Amino acid sequence: MTILKRFLKYVSISTTSNSKSETTPSTKEQFEFAKLLYTELSELGLDRIYFDREHCYLYGYLKGNSITSTSIGFIAHMDTSEDAKGDNIKPRIIENYDGKDIKLNNDKTLEVKSNPDLLKHIGKTLITTDGNTLLGGDDKAGIVEIMTMLEHFKNTNDPHGDIYVAFTPDEELGKGTKYFNFYQFKPDFAYTVDGEYLGEFSYENFNAATVNIRIKGNDIHPGYAKDKMINALLLANAITNSLPNETPSNTELREGFYHLMKLNGNVSNAEIKYIIRDHDKEKFEMRKQFIKEVVDNLNLLYNNCISINIKDTYYNMYEKIKDRNEIIENTKDTIKSLGIEPIIKPIRGGTDGANLSHMGLPCPNLGTGAHNFHSVYEYAVLEDMIKTSEILINIAKSYVKENTKAEKIYQKS
Repeated sequence: MTILKRFLKYVSISTTSNSKSETTPSTKEQFEFAKLLYTELSELGLDRIYFDREHCYLYGYLKGNSITSTSIGFIAHMDTSEDAKGDNIKPRIIENYDGKDIKLNNDKTLEVKSNPDLLKHIGKTLITTDGNTLLGGDDKAGIVEIMTMLEHFKNTNDPHGDIYVAFTPDEELGKGTKYFNFYQFKPDFAYTVDGEYLGEFSYENFNAATVNIRIKGNDIHPGYAKDKMINALLLANAITNSLPNETPSNTELREGFYHLMKLNGNVSNAEIKYIIRDHDKEKFEMRKQFIKEVVDNLNLLYNNCISINIKDTYYNMYEKIKDRNEIIENTKDTIKSLGIEPIIKPIRGGTDGANLSHMGLPCPNLGTGAHNFHSVYEYAVLEDMIKTSEILINIAKSYVKENTKAEKIYQKS
């Protein structure tokens, strides 16, 4: 199956996750997609497939055909973000892109001015949305590329070691590794295929925490409120004004931030939700401590009417990968061998690989060739997706030692 045909097939299936759900997966549509992938893995004739039908994790294993001591894993997630509509997706295919603005519909245009990277894709085939939904390249592009890699090895005699694959649910909710099964997935290291640019290789990401604050005010008649009223909304405003202006819109690269996600309520009660991000672990801890001190100081003035809960969600994978120089250098060399300059960049977010790295499995991230995730302006570049699948193939081949390639091929167990 061609990459284009497979991609269009996958994005036609709605798999939007739901942050309000208490189940895993958060939506039943993810099960339907997993069943399709299970069928395709079966048709490819993998040596082992395991479908966790309770929590919707899908695992596959392809036995190596050459002598190597290294086994590799590849991971992508099945869900798409709820930040934009994810059903009834109607992709548009633009061949031989001319470098101009792309009109998606009467109201929305994918503008070169706002998306200068479009100029890097002149002459290529772009797959866009119709302006009403996201596309689903995050992370169905990654799944397509992993499936293409598996299909390649099943249809050729190219040498490779043991290959593990995993497709996870609810990564967009930060729950992609909640029920991850290391008995079914046990390579020496792995990659998430969940980035944007062709040749992108990331082994750093944010440390992350979620902050939930509840304020219980004292609402009485405003005519008789002197020294009695505690206005929860004003206290919420005091908290937000006490934090530095280090927001997502004011930061880049490895700079951390406080991001206000929610603020609602009335005089009696108010709720605030922040996320805190920083690549540097010490600065990350300082950010958490600072917001806690802001709340503590207000509690001294207002009779402990504010509660705060800070929960870490994931950590920087760099702490677990920085000493695995062989992974870093081999990945860069493999990308270069295909005539692609590696794009080494820190992730201003997180992946399943961040949690997996801290669970003992080094797991950096690779780009997919899809862009503008979580929005109706999302697009994918067909040629870059094809090249990414070649990167995966060549990474798997790179660990087969030259002096063993001609040795006897292992028979399937």
